[in-house]
Amino acid sequence: MLLKKYSIDCESPSTNLVEAFESRAIANYIINIDRELLVSWLFLIGSLIFTLDSTLEILRGVTFSAILHVSASVLFTIGSVLFIPNSKEK
Repeated sequence: MLLKKYSIDCESPSTNLVEAFESRAIANYIINIDRELLVSWLFLIGSLIFTLDSTLEILRGVTFSAILHVSASVLFTIGSVLFIPNSKEK
């Protein structure tokens, strides 16, 4: 069915099919980059919320559990920042 569509529209259907597949691959690549960027930012926002929560817990009183909570949330935030994709193309 796809071949029929392209053979009716132009003289060389194979050229248009290759162009269609290439444009589809490029579109999928862009969608995946945007998805990775979105997920990275959501993790960063979540880790910042955990950091805020642990900071508020420390303000209520310093305990060993609160110190562990702060250190874990800060490490999670740093890891989330490092997972944000670069805007540079490789």
